Amino acid sequence: MPPSSPPTLPQRPIDTGHMLAAHEKRSGIGPVVGIVIILLLLIFGGLYFWGASMNRKTEPLPFIPGDSTEQAE
Repeated sequence: MPPSSPPTLPQRPIDTGHMLAAHEKRSGIGPVVGIVIILLLLIFGGLYFWGASMNRKTEPLPFIPGDSTEQAE
């Protein structure tokens, strides 16, 4: 028995109108801008909290002796 090829189906044109367009290569500037904005917010937030903690530290007032010998009541 000679080898036989599988039966071929009749070819009909494929309607590609409902398919999505080919993916176009886009610029990667959007994610870069997003990362820069997030980093700036983190830096400014860190500086804000660091400044707030620096303002909370209170140093004791210096002792200035008076020339009076009386004690305050």
